[in-house]
Amino acid sequence: MRITTLASGLSLLVASTSGHMQMSNPPPLRSEFNPYTADRNIDYSMTNPLRKDGSDFPCKGYHLELSTSLGEPVIKMQGGNSYKMTFTGGASHEGGSCQVSLSVDGGSTFYVLHSYIGNCPATSGNNTLPFRVPSDVPFVQRALFAWTWFNKLGNREMYMNCASVTTLHEGPDKIDFFDRPRMFVANIGNGCTTEESEDVRFPDPGPELTIENLAAAPPIGLCDPSKIRAPARKEKGGSKEGSKEGSKEENKEENKEENKEENKEENKEDNKEGSCSGPMDKKKEKSEEHSVTLIPGSFVIGEAD
Repeated sequence: MRITTLASGLSLLVASTSGHMQMSNPPPLRSEFNPYTADRNIDYSMTNPLRKDGSDFPCKGYHLELSTSLGEPVIKMQGGNSYKMTFTGGASHEGGSCQVSLSVDGGSTFYVLHSYIGNCPATSGNNTLPFRVPSDVPFVQRALFAWTWFNKLGNREMYMNCASVTTLHEGPDKIDFFDRPRMFVANIGNGCTTEESEDVRFPDPGPELTIENLAAAPPIGLCDPSKIRAPARKEKGGSKEGSKEGSKEENKEENKEENKEENKEENKEDNKEGSCSGPMDKKKEKSEEHSVTLIPGSFVIGEAD
């Protein structure tokens, strides 16, 4: 936990009332608002955009600290519930477009929860963004909640703050969590940019969307975020595809066993008919070792108590 002195408190006040915008709740990793960030670890440049070359994507690189003491979850997000994200700062650059996303794999992939096209952050008044956590979100002790912002005016930049949160599974949702679009990424040397003085229109904003500007401009370049496919579901020890393959293997083994039994019966009958004298020598049967084909599948995430 962090104890703020008077001197550092004054510096925090200056930092939070100037510069660009930053997420304040849930408090991001390394943020001045995060109770698990010691004074020596505070990033006072939290309002700065990501680097132009994308070298600190995602989360300004702080996602790598998720498993450390700095990555303690700051909030529990129950599937199916609605929340409000809060941001603060002094320069909204006439708004722009934002997304809130969630990563359940440590920052490799972010799935869009809600997109806001135009007037985000609001140029005046409202400094919150409402969103809903999908009911079928997996239970993850330390997931990453991300706010991304593409400013309307000024340099073509991408802002990103990430918070460590615990997600709690509730049940099925109208759209599978893993079928949601991936987070939009631009202006960090990836071949996609946003147009100057325009709110960007996300190519795939997802099912939950707030539009403040119907005339928002599409991005420039190769910008369509590819959708990640749902991890293979475990069904009786394997994925759907794995189950199919498993069934094939089982059928093959069953057929082999049936053929062996038939051959044994035929041999017995032949021996009975062809034997002329004395009992036949019994042959010792060798036990066969059956190889098991492992079908690659996804990890299974447990559910919360």
